[in-house]
This record gives sequence, C-alpha cells and structure tokens, in this order.
Amino acid sequence: MNLNYKILWYDDDKDFFDSQDKDPIETEIASWGFRPLITAVHNAQDLQQHQPFDQFDMLVVDFDLGGDEHGDQFIKNVREQNVFAEIIFYSMKESSSLWQAVSDKQLEGIFVANKRSIEPKLIRVARQSVRKVLDIENMRGIVMSEVGDLDALLEDIFVRAIDGISEQQRSKLFEEFHKNSHKQSTKHIKALDEFLAAPSIEKLLELCDSNKRWTNFRLVKKWHELLKAREMDSDYIDVILKPRNFLAHGVGKRQANGGWVFSHRGEDYLFNEDISQNLRKKIMVYRTVFDEINQMLAQSKAT
Repeated sequence: MNLNYKILWYDDDKDFFDSQDKDPIETEIASWGFRPLITAVHNAQDLQQHQPFDQFDMLVVDFDLGGDEHGDQFIKNVREQNVFAEIIFYSMKESSSLWQAVSDKQLEGIFVANKRSIEPKLIRVARQSVRKVLDIENMRGIVMSEVGDLDALLEDIFVRAIDGISEQQRSKLFEEFHKNSHKQSTKHIKALDEFLAAPSIEKLLELCDSNKRWTNFRLVKKWHELLKAREMDSDYIDVILKPRNFLAHGVGKRQANGGWVFSHRGEDYLFNEDISQNLRKKIMVYRTVFDEINQMLAQSKAT
C-alpha cells in the first residue's frame, strides 16, 4: 500500500454522482495523511477497464445499475476474483432490501447505505479500512515506498534543472558534490575521484543516496532562474529522511502507551499514531511540491 486511497464509485446515474459534494470526503481522507482518488464509472463497458479491481481500496456500488443489471451481482463477481476491498452497497430502497440481496448472493464484508446518506457511511468505512493497514510494518513499507518516489522525483528535477544553468555553474556544482561526498564517505573515494576526473550527470546520480539527492536539488536551485524564486522548506532531511532512516534501519521497541521507539546509531525516535499521521501529511506536501516543480521545468523546456 502507498498513500493513495483509491475509491471506485459505480453508479449508472451520472447526474447523481455529479450532484454529490465529494469535497468533505476528500478533505477527511487527506486529513489522515492519504491522497483521495475517486474514479467514477457509469456503465459496464467503462467498468471493464478497471478489472480485476484489486487496485482499489474501496468500491461504492449502487443497487440499481440500469436495465437488468444490479450491484449485488457485480459485487459477487468481484468477491469471486478474491478482491477484498471494502464495499459499500447503496440504494434508495430500504436497507432490508439490500441486506436480502447480500444474503441471497452470500456476499461477505459488505456495508449497506441509503443513497441519501452515502457520504458519512463512506467516511466511516474508509477510516476503518485505513486503520487496518496502519500497523508498524505497513507504515514502514509505506514510508520506504513514498520516499523512493520522492527520490525519483528529485532526480528528474535535477536532470531537468541542470540544463538550465551555465557550464561554469555546472562545474561548481560537480565540485561541490565531490567535496561534500568525499567528507561523508570513505568507501567510495575511488569512485568519487573518478567522477571528478570526468564528471557527468549519470555518474553523479549513481553516487547519490537520498540525502545527496536533496543536497543536489538545493545546489542547482541556487543557480536555476525558475527555481531561485520558489520558496521551499529546508527541513526535508529532518522531517522526511531522518524518520525514514529510523523506520528502515532502527530497532523498534513497543511502548506501553502503544507507540514505538526506534533506536539507530545511538539515537532514539518516538513513533506513534500522531507522528505517523504528520509524517504522511509531510510526505504528501513534498510530493505535491516536487510534482509541480518537475512539471514547471518540463513545460519550460518544451517552450
């Protein structure tokens, strides 16, 4: 799992879907530190594009899908494909009719809702499903995956941005990278010296870890005209990379209050539900900023 919370909403009545205010749903999910992604489907043909539906965390399905098609049969087909996402089954009918359809089809793990009150039920079920995956091992995996994506974005930004600075500035950047890396590493001195003798972007990236990618971004930002004006927090290492390192390499010890303390290189890091939520939110903030910068550089290069 990553920080995307994906919802497939299947209702043949597009007007009904469009009339729903999705902002409260998206705002609530974002407040937990996840990205809400709602995909609407209004006919069986479009639905087929999303099979086998295992990429979704939740399915929201109407009972009456037009003609002879009903949501309970669709749900049955989904469950038979061993897809165990949360499912909300809703209708304008009485809930007893929905429960009867669930019973007749022997459907498991289904929540029912009235069409007029779908929003609060969706939020409650989504909150419950998020809590299921927020044990410590899942959170470690999520942070690892998300920081890996941030690393890739920083590389893309650096490669695009370095084309926008002068040869003299590029040489200074290569020298600064070598100097900083030489101080930090004794294992790779030979590779660093070979890089300095014949510097290139490709060799530089091969020698980078997450910290160096951030440092390279800060270096190229000093000279690139578009990036200079971009306001950026400088706490990326403290708020993103240090927690990632503790979760990746630290030894965890569960606390009586339900939190964890991770020990790594003589330091301790407290990790609990509030810190986990704040970390997810920070990751999303940086992901948004990096995406915007990358798109801005791509557009400037295209023009």
